[in-house]
Amino acid sequence: MPISPGEVSYITGAASGIGRALATSLVNQGGLVIIADLNGEAGSKFAAELNDKAGSVVAISVKTNTTIWEDQLAGFQEAVRTFKRIDYVFANAGIAERPWLPPFDPETAASRPLLKPDLATADINLTGQLYTAALALQTFERQEIGPSGFRGKLILTASVFGYFPSRAMPLYAASKAGIINFMRSTAQYYAGKNITINSVAPNLVDTPIAPEVLFIPFRERKLLSDIQLVLDQFEKLLGESTLNGQALSVKADNAWVHPADTHMLEENLPACDLISVEIFKLFGDKTA
Repeated sequence: MPISPGEVSYITGAASGIGRALATSLVNQGGLVIIADLNGEAGSKFAAELNDKAGSVVAISVKTNTTIWEDQLAGFQEAVRTFKRIDYVFANAGIAERPWLPPFDPETAASRPLLKPDLATADINLTGQLYTAALALQTFERQEIGPSGFRGKLILTASVFGYFPSRAMPLYAASKAGIINFMRSTAQYYAGKNITINSVAPNLVDTPIAPEVLFIPFRERKLLSDIQLVLDQFEKLLGESTLNGQALSVKADNAWVHPADTHMLEENLPACDLISVEIFKLFGDKTA
């Protein structure tokens, strides 16, 4: 659904790729955007381009390392100082898989030290998004209902690898699976609080997230996801949309709502429901 003119969007990873395309689309609809990106120079240049085209201040840039809480906090504070509120938060920043362990090779293993794993992919794709989500939800809680009828909306960029395993991308798959289940869980908690939480989960999209050479065989086999179709899924979650707890997914030119796993759910539901009740008691949360 379209946004209302003047609504404010905070987008991490907005200087390139999906984030950049999303920011451009929102400004074209009359929205205001915060470009939060580790590449401060690219973010500032992009914001200036949007402002020049609009003839007014429709975008600001905040240099943000999403894995650093203080960076993200400062970005949100600057956004509220400038635009007074935030209607949409897009937890979008992410990176591709990095080798977390050396390649499996029993012949040389004994001669190598036991190495600390590289968890950068999980740090950015999971922890960084959770920092963004924590700031979004606390910001929404502190502001009144906006023009579209909500305190705010949180949309997390996930991936189909949040549902499907990948032997070459265990940390990427783990982080995206974490985002999907975080989204489904928090969407239940915030239901009825004028806050929605959803995710958009594409398969591979042609963006700067990975080296150019990686995309060549996917182009040849027409396996890349259409970025406009990805943007269309974000659009479904905006404005007066009441969708909540949904994983809108894209593969090439196909889009679908990915269902939650219900295998053995009926048998486990009594314990799952009761643990929520008891945990809320321990945490002093009055949620039923």
